[in-house]
Amino acid sequence: MKIKNQMTSVALIALTATAALASEKTDATFDKLLNSNKISPKDQQSYCYTDEKGKVQGKNIDTQIRLASVSKVLTTLWAIDQKGPSYRYETKLFIKGSDLHIQGSFDPFMSNEKMLYLVSQLNALGYKHFNKITYDKNIQIFPNAQVHTDPYPLITRDSNGRNLKQYFNTAAWSKSFKAEYDRLASLAKKDRYLKSVDMSVDKIEFADKNPLADAADVKVLTLTSPQMYKYLKETNVKSNNYSAHTIFLDLGGEAKFAQYLADKFSLTTDKIKMYNGNGLPSRIDGVRKDNYATCTIMTELIGALKDSIEKQGMGIDDVIAVPGNDAGTFANRLNSSDLKNTFVAKTGTLMHTSTLAGAMSTVNGMSYFGIFNMTTDITGAKNVQNGMVKSIMTEMGGPKVFEYDIEGFHAFDGNESVKNFGIDAEEETGFSSVDDGGLQ
Repeated sequence: MKIKNQMTSVALIALTATAALASEKTDATFDKLLNSNKISPKDQQSYCYTDEKGKVQGKNIDTQIRLASVSKVLTTLWAIDQKGPSYRYETKLFIKGSDLHIQGSFDPFMSNEKMLYLVSQLNALGYKHFNKITYDKNIQIFPNAQVHTDPYPLITRDSNGRNLKQYFNTAAWSKSFKAEYDRLASLAKKDRYLKSVDMSVDKIEFADKNPLADAADVKVLTLTSPQMYKYLKETNVKSNNYSAHTIFLDLGGEAKFAQYLADKFSLTTDKIKMYNGNGLPSRIDGVRKDNYATCTIMTELIGALKDSIEKQGMGIDDVIAVPGNDAGTFANRLNSSDLKNTFVAKTGTLMHTSTLAGAMSTVNGMSYFGIFNMTTDITGAKNVQNGMVKSIMTEMGGPKVFEYDIEGFHAFDGNESVKNFGIDAEEETGFSSVDDGGLQ
């Protein structure tokens, strides 16, 4: 559901008379909250929001600030602009006789759920043994992709091979691994997972080129991901560092993102810089580097995200968390009934940084905001941010509720994940795991 811009004529008249005082009131609240929570130094604390005329109000609005996980909002913007909310990753499976080649697509959620489902469905299609499985450089398997919180893992050809060996040799599954399969099967749509699986492979190896590309009578299956917006929503709700950076790398990485900002927004690296797609510190030649921007720039880019996704038929709440409904990083904050379904936001936390940014639906229109605290007192910083959300909402005439429904997330498309291009349409295999409204 799109969050609409709406403003009554009465509200507009009233705000025209008081617009000049808007920042004075919220500035005073910001100072009071910083003082009461003992957050300092004040010149490293920034907040801003766009008023009813789109003007940026706030303090230290052009100060360079660390983004932390608010960086994921910018990764989301880039993905929506470059691939679109309906984009799907397609992993190709080439099968000839007892040989299988997997052609990856840099899918960021090649996790236990997706890989175990793949084994189950191949089993259901009659495949129980492969003489050889080959895989290319574009497959990126990370069993914990859906629960990742740590620094980006090292994924190599060897690690991909080891994971494939484990997934495709069911006789060697440990008791705990079988339990994981059963757990995932219990969450899926009925009959999507087989009750038990029987699969084996003799040899698994990396291949620079697809050895079955030109083979006669090769069967091609396609494992299709959910739409991009679902991946982005899950990434932002859970603040998944792995998926965020994998999407960022697939889009082209640091240099390509800098070029994108320069070309589309005329923003240069002295104003904003993303070393990675998740906001964790990077190490370059032994030197720590953090993603940074300014509060003003963040309001501009959050507004750009809203505009871009709405032009493509969806809303910003389809990709960014809605506090009060989406749990994740908002499970224990900003979830009161008066704020429910009134704004979208992303949190960010490092040892010396706490950030919050998003978009508010208010009586006087949309307001894009950011609150950035450079401090080691994370609890105090969150108190400041929570207070400022309410202050800005009040200054903008109060919250305006929008319609929002939670969608469950699984690593598969809820309707159809794999098609067999070698058979007629009416015989296509329904190769998907769960209902769209499944696990919440």
